[in-house]
Amino acid sequence: MQIVLAVGELHDKGIMHRDLKLENILIDNKGYVKLIDYGLAKILDNSSDLAMSYCGTPEYLAPEMVTGEGHDRAVDWWAVGVLIYEMLIGVTPFFNKNRQLLQSKIKHAKVVFPDRRQFKIDYSEQLVDVVNMLLRKDRNDRLGSKGGAKEILSHPWFKDLDRKAVEQQSMTPPFKPDFKDQT
Repeated sequence: MQIVLAVGELHDKGIMHRDLKLENILIDNKGYVKLIDYGLAKILDNSSDLAMSYCGTPEYLAPEMVTGEGHDRAVDWWAVGVLIYEMLIGVTPFFNKNRQLLQSKIKHAKVVFPDRRQFKIDYSEQLVDVVNMLLRKDRNDRLGSKGGAKEILSHPWFKDLDRKAVEQQSMTPPFKPDFKDQT
C-alpha cells in the first residue's frame, strides 16, 4: 500500500518514476518506505501524452516500453505488479538471463505462480488477481490505468489495510529496522 500511495502521489504531480524496483525502495527508521532514484523519471504535462524513450531495468519493463509504442504512467503500475510478485516469489515474473527471451516473455507470456504446496509459498487468490490485473499486457486494461492509486487500493487484496493509518504513519509497520546508535 505504501508503494501504491507513493506512486499515486508522483502521478498526481504528473511524474512517472519509470525505474521502480526493489533497489529503489528504502525503509526509513520508522518502517515506512521511501522511493529513491528519480534519474529516469519524466514529467508528462498532459495525462494523454506518451513518452517514447526506452529506459528502466529490463525485468521491470512494461510491454509498451519493450515494443517502443509509447508509454504513460501505466508503466509504473506494471512495475508495482512485478514488485508484488517478486517480494512473494523471490524472482520477477518473466525472469530470464537472456534479454531477448525476457522481452519476449514480457510481451507474450502469462504470469505463472509456483505451486503453493510444492514450494511452500502461501498466497491468496486475491494476490494472484491483483498481480494479474497489474500485469495486463494492454496498458489501457491495466489496473490503475484509469483510476490510479485509488483504483488499485479498491482491490480486495488491500481491504484489510487502513489507508488513513498508513498515510498518517500511525500504524505499526510490518518491518521496523533496529538502527543502533552509530556514534
